[in-house]
Amino acid sequence: MHHFVQASNELLRKRGYRLTPQRYMILSVIQEANEHLSVEQITERVQARNPYVSLSTIYRTLELLKKLNLIHENHLGEQTHYEAADGLAHHHLVCRKCHATIHLDEALLGDLHRELEAKYHYHGLTLNLDAAGYCASCWRALQKEGEMLEAQEEVQDLVEPSEYLPQAPEAHYQQGQSQQVDK
Repeated sequence: MHHFVQASNELLRKRGYRLTPQRYMILSVIQEANEHLSVEQITERVQARNPYVSLSTIYRTLELLKKLNLIHENHLGEQTHYEAADGLAHHHLVCRKCHATIHLDEALLGDLHRELEAKYHYHGLTLNLDAAGYCASCWRALQKEGEMLEAQEEVQDLVEPSEYLPQAPEAHYQQGQSQQVDK
């Protein structure tokens, strides 16, 4: 049994829960992934092992594991993702465009969680920071897109006729004819 799954089993038992085969599979899938998994990815991997594990069982199990602080739920990008909880602090740096995710060093914020516990009298505090920005390649792409949009706008300003330019006499004649036909 993996260390994470074994530690989770001990915590489940302390809290009055059993490590059912479904819970074991879900914990194992999350442990083995070493990445953030969506519910769809967890379901796919669990059902590859046992196709009879239902989606509702997976959702209920994820809620329980989250409540017991065995897993972290992260809102990285457009979907919710899950990963094994591994300490008091968990920080991410996420690209807003490609959703590339970097795990940041726990020590980055120092003992902020302990300071918050002491100052505000909170206990068992966990600290999760998600910082969002653009990775270098997405930033370059956005800069190029911005330059292209500016160039397109400049070209459109030059090409589009202005309201203030007088129309040729033929244009007035054609407009008058189309108005008469419409009546």
